[in-house]
Amino acid sequence: RDHISCWLMCPLPFLRRLGRRMLETGTKPELEIFHSGMIRTCLRLAEEGLIEAPLYFQFVLGAAGYAPGIPSELLGMLNQIPSKSLWSVAGIGRTSVSMAMMGIMLGGHVRVGLEDQIYYRRGELAISNAQLVARVVRLADEFGRPVATPGEARKLLGLREPPPAT
Repeated sequence: RDHISCWLMCPLPFLRRLGRRMLETGTKPELEIFHSGMIRTCLRLAEEGLIEAPLYFQFVLGAAGYAPGIPSELLGMLNQIPSKSLWSVAGIGRTSVSMAMMGIMLGGHVRVGLEDQIYYRRGELAISNAQLVARVVRLADEFGRPVATPGEARKLLGLREPPPAT
């Protein structure tokens, strides 16, 4: 069974239940977008008051059978979201670096890690998530985009501070 397809095919009543539950618990949803139809569903849930602004979109591009990891696809998706939305992009497989660069250049954020890309470069397995993150930090530095600290990221997303460690 294709676990990704099963996971992506969520009926609207189920998504509405999730939205109500997230509102009750103060959970900020990460709206993972694999194709542009998913944006319309998220906007509908926001119009119904089930997702609070600012919306946080995570564009996952390059997965087999879904939107390709190409600049025009990302740009098209960005044109469909509210202007005050937060967003990040993850490129799957060989699209990882190009999508990271697009995210940095366009003022968004980047998701990177072994979940999305197991190779550091063609034919060379990545050693760790840290290796993949370090590359994106170097790219961000080249573009003059400082990387957010955990506290800055929580503030951007409107999340509360974690409880002190005991």
